[in-house]
Amino acid sequence: MKPQIKFLSDEEIGRLHEHALKILQEIGMRLPHKEALELLEKAGAEITDDSVVKIPEHMVNTALKTVPKRKDVTLYGRDPKHDITFTGHNPSLTCMTMAVNVIDPYTREKRLATNDDLAALTRIADQLENIGVNGGLVTPQEVPGDYNDWYTWATTLKNTTKHITGGMFGARCVRDAAKMASVAVGGEDRFRERPFISGWVLTLPPFGIDTESLDALMEMSRWKIPAIISSGSILGTSSPVTIAGTVAQTHAEILACIVVSQLVNPGAPMIYTSFARGVDMKSGNISMACPEFGILKVAMSQMGRSLDLPIRMPALLRDAKVLDAQAGFETGMVGTVTGLAADLMDSMQLDMDLVVDFPDLVFCNECMAGIKRMAAEVEVNDNTLALETMKAVGPGGNFLAQTHTFQNFRKELWHPELLERRNWGLWEKDGSPDIFKVAEKKVLEMLEAEPVKLLSPEAEAEIDDIVIKAQS
Repeated sequence: MKPQIKFLSDEEIGRLHEHALKILQEIGMRLPHKEALELLEKAGAEITDDSVVKIPEHMVNTALKTVPKRKDVTLYGRDPKHDITFTGHNPSLTCMTMAVNVIDPYTREKRLATNDDLAALTRIADQLENIGVNGGLVTPQEVPGDYNDWYTWATTLKNTTKHITGGMFGARCVRDAAKMASVAVGGEDRFRERPFISGWVLTLPPFGIDTESLDALMEMSRWKIPAIISSGSILGTSSPVTIAGTVAQTHAEILACIVVSQLVNPGAPMIYTSFARGVDMKSGNISMACPEFGILKVAMSQMGRSLDLPIRMPALLRDAKVLDAQAGFETGMVGTVTGLAADLMDSMQLDMDLVVDFPDLVFCNECMAGIKRMAAEVEVNDNTLALETMKAVGPGGNFLAQTHTFQNFRKELWHPELLERRNWGLWEKDGSPDIFKVAEKKVLEMLEAEPVKLLSPEAEAEIDDIVIKAQS
């Protein structure tokens, strides 16, 4: 069987879900969007002052019947070899989005991220096998701020054939991202058959969402572009300080978004996620790598899994400023528990998801390989029990030269590419590099390689033209 990790019993999951339904019916969600309010009222919701909507249980249940379940959702890659399905549990990394700073790979100085940085990071992520979903790890800061998302979509589409997740600022951004993606695959019909992009929809805790995010959610639902629904509640500030209270509130906010989506277009795909997180009460800073963050990722994964939805959770967004021992501890602690519960894990950012360091992509890719091994099924069968091999070896023998060992060791034993396992002498002979230096060497080699063009010059120009027209 596969390993499992749980912080909630089935009874507790049921109680939290019932509590979330009460939140929606008795407190409601602020949903400031004229069309959304009309749809909700027509379906039986109560609209109160300031666009607050009280959603009855039957509306939630109806939405949960039509939202696609795990087996029916695919995150398509532009290249089908990168398709991601959810019939089983095979965790992989996803590129978190919207960091504003990078650590320069050559000077090691922190600076604002550029569009060239985004292109390079996207190309690196495209080549790393344990990254399943690409995206705008950084938001270019030298481009017009109101059109960050447009530039991000254009640059990522040019530099990867994997599925891409990005920011969606309103319905216009959704339509333009779809247009750009359609150019990349040779037409809108082909894109609609295999929509290989998805967009973030972030709630505004407590109990609300902004107009632009609602607008984007509704437009993605019309296109059946997967929406990554997240509530980023903060313990003790925008949600109760207790884990249980925050889980219930966060779950309620996600359910409200599912209701809206399914009213717009029943069958529109949703990915369940949550940035519910802790806060350091001494400094007032948000923590993306505290123990509570890991607990919340597992608990929220359980809530989403109880609805039979695909699960995406942030996991490797370390509070550490650089790739050091703290970053390693935070990666192992939150990454491992989340990897045993979620399907996709947002990652590869430091400083509370504000900074990207190029070698960190290579480091996280390596860590994910180890986490995937830990999350793999332990097979018990005639081959793995190895009784005949044991008889052949007998007391005092050795298994190293046995055919069974040769046939099975590559599958059973994880062989890292970066982590140091040699003896001291060999390591010292190579210059005594620490893990950062090893990752840095590999990423610099990747950066200095000639970029591979994935689209024709004509397609790139057409994508750029969509970005220019959006600003006119």
